[in-house]
Amino acid sequence: MSTQARLSTGSLVESPASDLSSASRSILHPAVCRTHPGLASLLLIAVVLTGMYSRYTNSATHVRLEVNGSVWVLRTHQRSIGAVLREAGVSVRPEDIIIPNTITAVKDSLVIRVWKARPIVIDADGQLRVHYSHSDAVSDVLREVGVDFEPPDAIFLDGKRASSDRNLPQYQWQPSRWPLLARILPTDAERELAWTRIRLQRAIPLSINDGGIQIAAYTLARTVGEVLADHQVTVYLADRVQPAQNAQLTAGMHVEIQRAKPVTINADGRQYYTRVQARNVGQLLSEAGIDLLGRDYVVPSLDAPIAPDMEVRVIRVIDEWILETKSIAYETHYRPDASLALDQYRTDQPGESGVQKRRIHVVYEDGVEREREITDEWLEQKPTARQVSYGTQISTNELSTPDGVLRYWRKIRMLATSYNAPTAGKPLTHPQYGITRLGWRARKGIVAVDPQVVALGTQVYVPGYGLATAADTGSAIKGRRIDLCYDDDNLVLWKSWVDVYVLEPVPLAAKITWMLPNYPREIR
Repeated sequence: MSTQARLSTGSLVESPASDLSSASRSILHPAVCRTHPGLASLLLIAVVLTGMYSRYTNSATHVRLEVNGSVWVLRTHQRSIGAVLREAGVSVRPEDIIIPNTITAVKDSLVIRVWKARPIVIDADGQLRVHYSHSDAVSDVLREVGVDFEPPDAIFLDGKRASSDRNLPQYQWQPSRWPLLARILPTDAERELAWTRIRLQRAIPLSINDGGIQIAAYTLARTVGEVLADHQVTVYLADRVQPAQNAQLTAGMHVEIQRAKPVTINADGRQYYTRVQARNVGQLLSEAGIDLLGRDYVVPSLDAPIAPDMEVRVIRVIDEWILETKSIAYETHYRPDASLALDQYRTDQPGESGVQKRRIHVVYEDGVEREREITDEWLEQKPTARQVSYGTQISTNELSTPDGVLRYWRKIRMLATSYNAPTAGKPLTHPQYGITRLGWRARKGIVAVDPQVVALGTQVYVPGYGLATAADTGSAIKGRRIDLCYDDDNLVLWKSWVDVYVLEPVPLAAKITWMLPNYPREIR
């Protein structure tokens, strides 16, 4: 951005002559002179000097000064351009471009153009030099000072890596003193920091032998490890590098890499990926700190040579002897007892399980059972049977119901559900739609039962439902379950436990199920 300032070489502020004349008339009033004669003399001298300065200033020549794009307008009494530049504090070097030249006479409205050469600090080949240049590209500046470079060499511009065709940053020339200075005077350190810096780092030639693969390289690295990283050469912990990775590089150095072989070790439930210099499996396990104990073994064998990407498996063998105890279930013997009421039970003798023992030899490989052998077996205790008596004594009882007094000979606690013909599972077109197990039409007053619990054709009474005949069965109606049938249009949903009364007559003893199943069970 160009800067314009209008300054005088004699003063920074210019006052009109009319204002000075008016001020002098006011100050030199007779009353003031009589009161302060000394002050009046001083004021008169000031007025005279001000007038002289005004005439001097008005006689100055106006010139326009442009330095690297920044513009100033000056008034000067100098006769040549060189004198004007010295007066303005613009130091001139032989490399600077000045138009017109410095000996040209000054005239009014003259335009002086100055292109200051850029100060550049060049660090190359162990020499530090200051060079002034008008070039814009890094490569041009280096050629000006006679520094040759090749593509492997590194160029740093103001501390950052840059290509040789990189343009230099825009040079902002700063004046060193008044009257051109538009800000606080910069220090010498600030001026030096504003200089452009170019550093050339020479690439070092060397060779790398990576397991028989030859690599010729130029590098800017300082150590062996750095050059390997720059060339994306991965070095593993077990690889051998000569010279060592922390060794300083020298021109013509030869780096030798002896590669370790990659192997996989499976041991103790873990998988290890590693690289080794070992020659056989035994040395590999020794380097890995893995010991074989007892009957442990390894695949392949200990003397097998190491090959790249080999997989080595360590099998841990463990022998275990187990004393196994097996319970022998006792039997339950039932016998009828006429002195005991129907559906009543009495345990005459509790059962006791037997005990059988055996000794087993088990071989584990890596935690997996590979062999099992019974080495010894014996019966330590025989089981004792359980003796249970069930009642066969039948007695009839009376039950008062809305349908009158009914006589029953058995009461069974059952889980009651309900159904009708549409919910029985057969479609309307099925020939057995709405037909029960006994061939009756499904309707209220029919119940489905398990024939092992309630014989088909038996009369029952269900509180809340009424009298019914066991005339149907169902695939889910097993044990102590009863399904209450309704007409098509009056279905009432059930799912509750009820006491079901089995009505007289009492069937023959051979047709009675003396011990009823105990499922499903009611949870209270």
